[in-house]
Amino acid sequence: MPKRRWIIAGVVAGLLGLAVGATAVAAPSIAAIACPQCYGLSSLGDGVYAERDDAAYHRTVDAAEQRISAFYGERTSDARVLICATAECYRSIGGGGEKGQAFGRWALRLSPDGANETIATHELAHIELHQRLGSEYESVPDWFDEGLAVLISDDPRYLDPANGGNRCRVPYEEAAPIVDADWATFGEPGSDRKYLLAACVVSHWVDEHGGAAGVLIMISDMRSGKRFSELQ
Repeated sequence: MPKRRWIIAGVVAGLLGLAVGATAVAAPSIAAIACPQCYGLSSLGDGVYAERDDAAYHRTVDAAEQRISAFYGERTSDARVLICATAECYRSIGGGGEKGQAFGRWALRLSPDGANETIATHELAHIELHQRLGSEYESVPDWFDEGLAVLISDDPRYLDPANGGNRCRVPYEEAAPIVDADWATFGEPGSDRKYLLAACVVSHWVDEHGGAAGVLIMISDMRSGKRFSELQ
């Protein structure tokens, strides 16, 4: 019997080894999150890994985390952050043409063009919302998830300054149809217009629901079983 156990253990270990190898080839993003050092990223402390040992990267992430805390009152997520200084590095960890990307509630990666406070905040905003919603995070419409991330990051590409009242950069009536759109296929390829529209609609939604407090109520209601469509 002991010999049989050793045989089974060996088979399991072999299968796990094959699975890890396949993951590294087919899904470098997952492999890089699990082992940043394997992709040439060095630890800067507190879960931040970067291709270049530059304290400015850590300051960028710290500033982004402070924005999340300022909006929600506190930060509940604790994501691993991968930052590339070169396009080659970003491609090696599975990146494409995006400036950054969040992965569920656990990690994000930033490209050379995305290693700034605005993009870092945007991706951390996704992770914070997903962390707070728990298993309900997939029930939130993509337009709301993306628009809220734009709002929290205060991205000037898609929103007018906060001191101007209405923050939409397009007429609200023009933006409103985004709520019924398929986010994955909406708009022309390569166009980021949908972020402009989502930001407009979400900024109105947040204003109408009492600001950040309304988002917290939405999260609580969804965790208790309500659908997003019931909260509008």
